[in-house]
Amino acid sequence: MEILDIATKALAGMIHMGTKRMQKKKTAPFLPDVEPSILKNKNDNTFVCGFSSAEVMPADIHSKKYYIAGYRINHPVTGVKDPTTVSAMWLGCNDDEGILLLCADIVGLTGHDVNEVRASLADFCKEKGCKNISISCSHTHAGIDTVGYWGPLPISGKNKSYQKQLFAALKKVAIEAWQNRTVGNLYMGDISVPEAIEDHREPIFCKDTLTRLRFVPADGSTETWFLNYGAHPNTMGGDNTLISADYPCYMRRKINETKKVNVLFAVGAIAAVDIAPSVAEDRVERTERGGEILGEAAWKIDNDELLNSEITVLRQQYFAPADNYLLAMMPAVGAISSDMAPYKQGTLGMALITEMTYLKIGSRQILMIPGEAFPENIYGGYDDAEHSSTGLSAEINATPLAEIAEDENLIVFGVTNDMTGYMVPKNDFVLHPTQAYVNTTNDRFGRHHYHETNSLGYLTTDVMEKTFRGMMKRVRDAQK
Repeated sequence: MEILDIATKALAGMIHMGTKRMQKKKTAPFLPDVEPSILKNKNDNTFVCGFSSAEVMPADIHSKKYYIAGYRINHPVTGVKDPTTVSAMWLGCNDDEGILLLCADIVGLTGHDVNEVRASLADFCKEKGCKNISISCSHTHAGIDTVGYWGPLPISGKNKSYQKQLFAALKKVAIEAWQNRTVGNLYMGDISVPEAIEDHREPIFCKDTLTRLRFVPADGSTETWFLNYGAHPNTMGGDNTLISADYPCYMRRKINETKKVNVLFAVGAIAAVDIAPSVAEDRVERTERGGEILGEAAWKIDNDELLNSEITVLRQQYFAPADNYLLAMMPAVGAISSDMAPYKQGTLGMALITEMTYLKIGSRQILMIPGEAFPENIYGGYDDAEHSSTGLSAEINATPLAEIAEDENLIVFGVTNDMTGYMVPKNDFVLHPTQAYVNTTNDRFGRHHYHETNSLGYLTTDVMEKTFRGMMKRVRDAQK
C-alpha cells in the first residue's frame, strides 16, 4: 500500500470521526419549501431597471500577498492585467418592488458569504421591496482568491480586508442600481457562437448560445445588457500570476467600442467547456480574442423578443450531501466559510446548506445554480452504457434540468449564490480506487477524471433534480 493510500484512509477516518461528533452536537435546520413571488405590471408592458458598477482592487495589491484562485494552491499574485469589477442590475415591473442581479469578476463566493452581503442589504430590501438578491460570479481563474481554497492550505487564501472591501462594493452598487432606475422595455435574444467554445470531456456537447437580456430605456439613456455564455473563464492558464477578469473583460470592452452599454455577465454550464484553443495558441491572445468574438456576436443578435412585464422568482435552500472529505474539511479548519449540517444521506452523514434560484422574466426561464454543471446535466445527451466511463446506462442519471423546466432553452447562471464544485453525472463519476478525492484517476477507456475531486460527491445531481422538481411544481401551481 502506498503512503498516499494510507494518508487518504487516515484522513477519511478522521473526517468521519469529526462528522459523527457534529451529528451528536448539532441538529440540521428546517429548510421549508418556499413559494414563488410574482411581480407584475398591471398598467403597461414596461420594466423598471437600474445599473451600477465599480472596480474593486486592493490598494496594497503590490505590497501584500494575495493568491490567484482557480488552479493550484499557494500561487501568489504578481501584478494586474485588468481590474476586478462588480456590477448590479435592479429589475422590476413597477416602481414598488423588484429584484437585484449582482455580478462579480471573481472565482466565486460561498453561500455563507453571499448571505452576509444579503444581510447588509436587509433594511434596503424591506424599504424598497426587493424580493431577491443573487450574486453571479464569473468564475475567473485569474482573480484573487475569494473562497479560501487557493492559499497555503490549511491557511485560507482569503484576505479579510479585501473580503470586506468586496462586500462593501457589492452593497454600494446594489443601492446605486436602485437609485439609477428608469423605465423602458426588456428584450431577450440569442445567437450561436460555436467558434469560441470547446468541450474537452466525453460526451462532447456544448451549449454554444450567447444569450442577451437587453433593457432599452424609454428616455434614450444607456442600455443595460445581461449576457450569458457557457465557457469556463480559465483562459489565462495555470501559469498566469496576473489578476484578470479573463474573457468577460474583453467581451465588455469590445461591446463598448461600438456604443456605450452597461454589461453584466454570468457563466452557463461550464464544466469541461472552455474558450476554444483554436481561437489562438497563446493564452493571453486567446483570452482577449475569445472575449472580442463574443462581444462582436452580442451586437449581431437580431431575434430580440419583447418580454411581458412579469417576473417570477423562487429561491430555495436545500441540503447537498458532502461526501468529499477534503472539501468537507475546509470549513472545519477555517479555510472557507460554509454552512454545514448533519444529514442522513451520503457517506459522511453531513451536507452543505446551499440553494438554487428560479427566475422567469416574461416567457424566458433562468435557473441559478450554485456550482459548475456539465451541459448534459442541464440539456441531456448523457453517454449510454457502451460509451460511459462506468459502463452504466444513462438511466441512472438525474433528469436533465431543462426537461424538468419543460424548456430546451433554459438559461443557466452557474456559480451563483454559492460555489459547490462540479456536478458530475452518475454514470460518468469515477474516483481513484484508494485515493478518492485526493488524487485523480483514469476510467476504463483511459480517459482522465479530474472533476470528481472538486465535486461534493456522487449524489449532487440527484438532490438538485429533486429540489428543482419541487420548485417547478410550486411555480406552476402559483401560475394557474
